[in-house]
Amino acid sequence: MSEITNKLKQHYEATFRENGPTPQGVDWGTDASRLALRYEKMLAVISQNSARAPSLLDVGCGFGGLLDYARLKGLELDYTGIDVAENMIQWACDTCPDAKFILGDIFEYEFDQCFDYVVCNGILTQKLDVSGSVMDQFAARLIKQMYELCNMGIAFNVMTTKVNFFSNNLYYRNPAELFAWCFSEITPFIRLDHAYPLYEYTLCLYREPVGNEGNQTCLAGGRK
Repeated sequence: MSEITNKLKQHYEATFRENGPTPQGVDWGTDASRLALRYEKMLAVISQNSARAPSLLDVGCGFGGLLDYARLKGLELDYTGIDVAENMIQWACDTCPDAKFILGDIFEYEFDQCFDYVVCNGILTQKLDVSGSVMDQFAARLIKQMYELCNMGIAFNVMTTKVNFFSNNLYYRNPAELFAWCFSEITPFIRLDHAYPLYEYTLCLYREPVGNEGNQTCLAGGRK
């Protein structure tokens, strides 16, 4: 487990221990509507033309809030969540026994399948006390790993630099710069959403143009 992953594990286990399955438990403040908006942005990556329940890997799934939100909205998912925070995963397993939750590190766990979609809500908004350059490397590695595991697309959010105040524990990235990096290094099929009222943005990266996501290009197994 990397230094950053271990720091995130300790941080989120502590917030969940103190606040339980709430927005504060995943360090998103007290406003539940903001957490719901973030869930909405993650699920927006999914094609509306799917004839079956799409498979989705939720990286840093926490207590399974995204799954609860999807079900509330009537969206059926073949859902898998993975997180390094043991108390969150235990709570999710106890509460949602019909879903699959993995206690593990996405960089170390050997998946036996790929997923239509891979999402990551929050991991790339928090850097704690590590340097920005170290977090940049972690972010690049995570985004590439998510994309390797998807058949259709991925979604993740990052704090925007278009702000008038910076908090030392948060991870800010210029949206134009990150868009350009994803365009150059991963795929030209990108959607950037900077239009919602939070100090962040969501990037959706696809393997095919939106509306033509049928090709299964991911090879399952043997990944770390």
